[in-house]
Amino acid sequence: MKILLIFPKLEHGVTTYRDKGTPFAKLFGNPSLSLPQVAACTPDGHEMRIINENFERIDFNEHWDLVGITCLTMTAYRAYEIADEFRKRGVKVVLGGYHPTALPEEAKQHADAVIIGEAEEVWKDVLNDAENGELKPFYYGRHADPEHIPVPRRDLVRYKPMTEGIQTTRGCPNACEFCATSVFLGRKLRSRPIPAVVEEMKSIPNKVLIFRDPSLTINPKYSIELFRAIKPLKKKWIANGNINLLGRDEKFLKEAKQAGCIAWFVGFESINPASLKEAHKISNKVDEYDEAIRMVRKHGMGVIGGFIFGFDADTPEIFDSTLEAVLSWGIDAAEFNILTPYPGTPLYDRLNKEGRILTKDWSKYTQAHVVYEPKNMSPEELLEGTKEVIRKFYSMNETIKRIYNSIKLTKFAPYSFALPTINIAMRRYYWREFIHGNDAEKLPPYT
Repeated sequence: MKILLIFPKLEHGVTTYRDKGTPFAKLFGNPSLSLPQVAACTPDGHEMRIINENFERIDFNEHWDLVGITCLTMTAYRAYEIADEFRKRGVKVVLGGYHPTALPEEAKQHADAVIIGEAEEVWKDVLNDAENGELKPFYYGRHADPEHIPVPRRDLVRYKPMTEGIQTTRGCPNACEFCATSVFLGRKLRSRPIPAVVEEMKSIPNKVLIFRDPSLTINPKYSIELFRAIKPLKKKWIANGNINLLGRDEKFLKEAKQAGCIAWFVGFESINPASLKEAHKISNKVDEYDEAIRMVRKHGMGVIGGFIFGFDADTPEIFDSTLEAVLSWGIDAAEFNILTPYPGTPLYDRLNKEGRILTKDWSKYTQAHVVYEPKNMSPEELLEGTKEVIRKFYSMNETIKRIYNSIKLTKFAPYSFALPTINIAMRRYYWREFIHGNDAEKLPPYT
């Protein structure tokens, strides 16, 4: 069969389809592993192509036997539009990803089949059924055995950013109310064999990698063994980590630094202990943030913080107190997002039950819109408060200060501009998304 896999265009993000053909797409492009991973599970004898709509145009008149589309909540409308266009031409369409897993009945209105969960274990069944004209409406993907996860078909990705992604584990034992990871990938950590990870890294020409694991600090023993194995490869990398371990385990930090770590992305989420308890992020201790950040930076690695506004325990005072704290810590970059109840998460279920979901226009589920009724502030206060934090944190003076400190941290090493680049990318994104608004053409709401 001729099989086409599609990543729909992004309307929101650090880079979007509007950056096609610009240096920003190359510098700040976000490598996705989902479609190359599915392609790697395709048996020989099929003709495969991957199109990332952020870089390439889709020719709907080209002949394909089967089209597979990966779908996030914020790309749902575009994914449905693409699916509808192909189905009008008699092409069979399969939808998969987080959003179809959360809302399979909705997705099925636009597809011949929907994959619920991980695709690796059922993709061959989908292809066999498609060849025989017997596609089932739903396929239930089991959690993939990490021993048998193949290396993604990166050769099918035509437009590659300067960084590449890699994944060593799946699943997350944490159960944060707002997060879909543990819901869809399970709470049991599944770790790939380290020799397989090493061989995959050897095959990647990029010098800078991004680990797509939920966190490399969940199983420190495994991660330290991984660090020692990849150290000879001399790659530089950024990964997610939990601040409770990063702030106390100097052995872990030393091993990570020696293995090429540039920075850690840390989900601080909030400086309000009540909000952390509400989100079930009980491992975070606000009074330890400052010292933990200093510990990581002392070992020559940057800290990129993630913060969320809009928890039920948050009041309008949260904005000024967060900004003051974050500026005093001297972190290297930060994300400031509005709490978003993604379908499939416990947060969505709770707010939907309470009648607090304001809109189910999925194009607004970008963490830059208020799509629910906050408890202790108005939607307008939540949006404007978030904007004000962004304006001040990413002011020109503060951004230049962070860039200087990041370069000093890395002592002008060849990769010294990795962290400054993140600052530039985030400032550009927030100014476009929050401050000036997104003027991109909107797709019609799905009804």
